[in-house]
Amino acid sequence: MQNKQHRPTGVTIIAILTIISGILLLLSGITLVALGALLSGSSTSTSSQAIAQFGTISVAVGGVLLAIGIGYIVMFYGLLKGKGWAWTITIILLIIGIAIQILSTSVITAASLENTKNIISGIINSITFPLIGLAINIVILYYLYRQHVRAYFGKAKPQPPTTV
Repeated sequence: MQNKQHRPTGVTIIAILTIISGILLLLSGITLVALGALLSGSSTSTSSQAIAQFGTISVAVGGVLLAIGIGYIVMFYGLLKGKGWAWTITIILLIIGIAIQILSTSVITAASLENTKNIISGIINSITFPLIGLAINIVILYYLYRQHVRAYFGKAKPQPPTTV
């Protein structure tokens, strides 16, 4: 099905953020896989075994990051083309991201309360970035549920133009 609707500007912005994230994830994954490959080829001494295990873990984490990065690049394409599956995957990833950010904010806040003499300063410093990320994800989630955006992805009937 060809989507003949005009792509909303917000979807373009979300797609650009998605491709940037995908590229960063790919670069991180490549770096970890390369580092892990170098470290896992260590000799048999005890310290070398620990380094080799770290290398193996790095390869595994790098592989996961590569897969996620590829997924983000595929999602970028789907967002630009108005594919319904891209809308669904984006919603799922946003909800997962919101849950992770809420959990990380509460864990970081609890840890900063235990380790900080100046409680207010510690709380503000430890939760600022997770809260910014949380706010961005909530705004994007809200935007993707707007009628004209859902219609672009074939998730809702297009609204007829309003006449005044």
